[in-house]
Amino acid sequence: MLRSSLLASVAFTIISTSSAMSQDAFDLGEIVLSGGLTSVEASEYGRAATVLDAEQIEARGADYAVDVLRGLPGISVSRAGSAGGIAQVRMRGHEGNHTLVLIDGVEVAAPNTGEYDFGGLLAADIDRIEVLRGAQSSLYGSNAIGGVISITTKRATEDGLSGQAGLEFGSDGTVQGNLALRASGAWGDLSFAAQRLNTNGSDISGTAGGEDDGDTNATYALNGRYFVSDTVTVGGTLRYTDRTADNDAFNFGAATRSGLVTDSIANVETQELFGSLYLEATALGGRMENRLDLSFGALDRQGRNGTGAKDGDNSGTRRKLAYRATFALDAGTIGEARHLLTVAAETERLTYKENDASIVFGAGQLVKRSRDQQAIVLEYQGNITDALDVQASLRHDFNDAFENATTYALGLSYRLPNDTTRLHASYGTGVQNPTLIEQFGFFSDFVGNPNLSPERSKGWDIGIEQSFWGGRGLFDLTYFKEELTDEITSVFDPVAGVSTPVNQTGKSDRQGVEVAAELAATDRLDLRFSYTWLDASDPDGSIEVRRPKQEVLLQLGYRMANDRTQLNLDVRHVAGLYDIDFTAPAFGGSKIRLDDYTVVNAGFSHDITDGVRLSGGVRNLFNQSYQEQDGYTAPGRVAFFGVASRF
Repeated sequence: MLRSSLLASVAFTIISTSSAMSQDAFDLGEIVLSGGLTSVEASEYGRAATVLDAEQIEARGADYAVDVLRGLPGISVSRAGSAGGIAQVRMRGHEGNHTLVLIDGVEVAAPNTGEYDFGGLLAADIDRIEVLRGAQSSLYGSNAIGGVISITTKRATEDGLSGQAGLEFGSDGTVQGNLALRASGAWGDLSFAAQRLNTNGSDISGTAGGEDDGDTNATYALNGRYFVSDTVTVGGTLRYTDRTADNDAFNFGAATRSGLVTDSIANVETQELFGSLYLEATALGGRMENRLDLSFGALDRQGRNGTGAKDGDNSGTRRKLAYRATFALDAGTIGEARHLLTVAAETERLTYKENDASIVFGAGQLVKRSRDQQAIVLEYQGNITDALDVQASLRHDFNDAFENATTYALGLSYRLPNDTTRLHASYGTGVQNPTLIEQFGFFSDFVGNPNLSPERSKGWDIGIEQSFWGGRGLFDLTYFKEELTDEITSVFDPVAGVSTPVNQTGKSDRQGVEVAAELAATDRLDLRFSYTWLDASDPDGSIEVRRPKQEVLLQLGYRMANDRTQLNLDVRHVAGLYDIDFTAPAFGGSKIRLDDYTVVNAGFSHDITDGVRLSGGVRNLFNQSYQEQDGYTAPGRVAFFGVASRF
């Protein structure tokens, strides 16, 4: 059990005087920004999606974005222990590297692993999160076989200069600060944000007297745009994160389960740099819109083991050039059109390299590995009738390391004559290239396999969205079914003491039910409910690990009669969670079921004035002891209090 901690905070952030879970917050967003090559009206979108706005994100009271995602339909989260630990997000039973993550439109996954570590993403500067479930490869290519999570950071919302600053203190040596400066005008807008979090954390291993495992995270972000003319805009983004996360030793083949994770001074240092430059131009009197993007990323990682010796040092880069053009097929401008056609082309280069000759097995492992890939994409969005909307996409990828691949998807949305019921359905295919690590990685307990083949999927979903009680309530039920072939898994050799990735023979089946419901029960009481039932199995029929069978999230928000005090309560229950048994008797050859658990978070906010807010609460209110991965104990109870203001 991690010891309880008290977090007292003083934070200055941009706030809103409206309820964090007001009736207005029930709007899933007028548009789904990442739903297509051009944005899609939420009421016309045929795919399964969830959109969170800034107020909903703030209501979760989370320091890390991954804690905002917990419990959303179709999502499962596993974090290796305490704050800052490696955090994986899986969608609809897929692996973590099957989820494409965008921050301000830029891919941020590690180029070598194809996966984004959510353990380093702080929540304070996030304005919007879009979760698109199901294969999105026909739009986004590899790494989107399970879905897409698109994150938008905060921008200037008013003309002139504005900003925010924050400082947070807490027990366990926790200190967090943030600063943001923003400007907006007829010329364009510019935003700068800086965040820094330091915490001593708690002992991941749960060892009596063990060393605390902390996290240090510094993140800086810059984004802006300049209106060259009425028809031309240039802009860009830049994001840098430097963090150090402590961890404990994981002991494959431990004699007992309690010995799987033991106290150590191991840590991982990571430096991430991502950015983009873009140009947007309107042509043909508004009938055509063009966008040219150059995006880039660089990630460096250094790891140290329990003795303090370096056991990892590698780098990866990404360079991507993309162009897209959207045409109004039936009107003089994009905004007036009922039928849009978008064509796009992109080229991308990935690299990966081990940097330290002293920790590899041979000079050949220091060779810089690279991968080039290009793609062309075609998308149609159409309002066929006032009730029927269609999104269709087709993509062809040209790969230098694998066979070329074609993927496609179709989404349909139909509103019934009663104007309160909407049906939505989609079908899509996906392809997932092996990562550079899976092919060429070398660690003390891992050897890559250059002969891997891409993973492929196909699947469909169908759902019904029902508005009720005069628009005060909304209910959405979705059933999905997917089939994954050539799934990549790791096989552990107890004699050699290493794991090697291989393609599994056969089909991995996934099916499930996703439920989302919202209700403004009274003018002051709002409720949200999410539920996921998932059946994900390996080709041999065994259950996939770290994907709970059932997950429930209930959120309540109550605005008191003074219209300035808001109370929030989250209750999340997880059941049917399995992991691999790495103890000596099994050596990874069997699986175990982890204990079911329920976590309760409670919080409040009080607006002293229109610009000053007090807030506080308790995370893991009942100090529930639980594990999201075998051997790693999740954080215990944390209480917090703060004050917020804007300038």
